[in-house]
Amino acid sequence: MLDFEGRVAIVTGAGQGMGEAHAKTLAARGARVIVNDVVQANAEAVVKAITDAGGTAVVDTHDVSTGGSEIVGTALDNFGRLDIVVANAGILRVGLFGEQPLEEFWKVFDVSFKGTVEMLHAAWPHLVDSGSGRVILVSSSGLLANPGASAYGAAKAALFGLGNTLAMEGDRVGVQVTTIMPTAWTPMTENAYTDPTILSTLRDTMGPEYVSGFITWLAHQETTVHGDFFEIGGNHAGRLVLAGLPRVFSDDASAESWTEHAAALTSDSDDLEQFRITGDQFASEMIASNPAVKDALAGMNAADLGA
Repeated sequence: MLDFEGRVAIVTGAGQGMGEAHAKTLAARGARVIVNDVVQANAEAVVKAITDAGGTAVVDTHDVSTGGSEIVGTALDNFGRLDIVVANAGILRVGLFGEQPLEEFWKVFDVSFKGTVEMLHAAWPHLVDSGSGRVILVSSSGLLANPGASAYGAAKAALFGLGNTLAMEGDRVGVQVTTIMPTAWTPMTENAYTDPTILSTLRDTMGPEYVSGFITWLAHQETTVHGDFFEIGGNHAGRLVLAGLPRVFSDDASAESWTEHAAALTSDSDDLEQFRITGDQFASEMIASNPAVKDALAGMNAADLGA
């Protein structure tokens, strides 16, 4: 069993669903957990379950969209340190973009992204002081496109971009950052499907405990895997990357010339080029424009390229 004795973890949105499972799984292995949820009764129930099982946890009811630094303060006030942040909190408000009130759009974005940024900004120096700080950002397949959920998808895509950059910055100071795209049976997905096969698959083989096992492994101080974007559901996980299809070249690059290449630009291909960081894409683009630049790029670190 992975041992988290002495370590302190914040789990946001931990009053139910995946967040509850993450908090309980970490606590069962010795972590002292801040159970954050705006619904006090839910947070208290999770803390009671943890403490009844012999673990250590405290309630925090700050709204992550406005109280990120206060959540960090709860960890410091109670335990004097912070080692792990699992940024799980998020809300979904369904509505077509042209019809959804902007206040509702930004509320979704604030909970899922802005609050996470402010909490991590407050947590960062303490994660550095930990010597083995761990951050797990919980994104979603919603970033790929889901009509009626533009705010949720935009916020979860923003977490992907944030996680990629923080992973690189964290490497310089001993903080490991990883972003995940989980799928699990939770109250949020309970009414999303009606097909019995889909429902039984989610209920029976994709419970939140599977995601929690993966997160707990990433959060452990001896785990070195980090800095990537992983999908996780049930007993299987995979690394996700952005990839580019083969470039299409236009002779004179005029607006008119591109009309001749419309089919090529929208065609699929099995020939894909992976881009994990900005420098990868920049180098590829430079070489496509001028193959002679390849030698100049060979001695450079991809992390130092791009804009």
